[in-house]
Amino acid sequence: MTGSDDASRRRQPPPLPPLPVEISDKMRESHGFSSTAHWVIPNVIMQGSRPGFGIDASDDSALMNQVRALAGDGGCRTFVSLQAECVPEEGSALLDDGGFRKPNPKDLAPYAELASSVAKEMGGEGGDAPQFLYYGIVGMQTAQSVSSLSNAISDLSSRVKSGEGGAVYVHCGGGVGRAGLVCACLLGALYPTVSADEAMEYTTGLCYLRSKDRKEGGTHYSSPETEGQKKQVREFFERMRSGDK
Repeated sequence: MTGSDDASRRRQPPPLPPLPVEISDKMRESHGFSSTAHWVIPNVIMQGSRPGFGIDASDDSALMNQVRALAGDGGCRTFVSLQAECVPEEGSALLDDGGFRKPNPKDLAPYAELASSVAKEMGGEGGDAPQFLYYGIVGMQTAQSVSSLSNAISDLSSRVKSGEGGAVYVHCGGGVGRAGLVCACLLGALYPTVSADEAMEYTTGLCYLRSKDRKEGGTHYSSPETEGQKKQVREFFERMRSGDK
């Protein structure tokens, strides 16, 4: 197979699993990853929490282990931060001018240097070096406008379709609300027959792969999290499917 043939193949996303999402051993094998992340599209798009989320800020080894898993085991080479409360990682490209940014950012441990180091260890010089993207959304809220969100999704989906940049890791803080909003919209951009509600059923159902079981009383997920976020996903789909760019 030639390089051009391979690139063409990679531009075609694989079929989505049937709905409702079944939390089975087979799904865990294909879409599961860790207790903080899962595959939305295996080896293409992963949704999860910020590297370092939920661990002791002074535990550098725990952060490195998380980053090593994402960049090493997961092959993630494009990291998309949606955290308006954080500064962009060093060297980040801004999607639609970066979305929204809070004036007093949190002092969280950066991960870009660690991701670059892992990629370099694995032979990631040149084109295989990680890329860092930033599009700020306030926690539990929506993107600043559907128009801005559409621009960001258009950029992201083009990167995915190109097959360049390795797997894409989309994260917010906990990896459920804002990440679910963006990943649901990405599904719409990549799969023309998927509806807004179907996309959100995927993003919500797949979150349960982070838990060991789905028993009553266990972790409950809604991805996106808020009604406002879900409404914006539907508005994005309406805009996209109407051809209004």
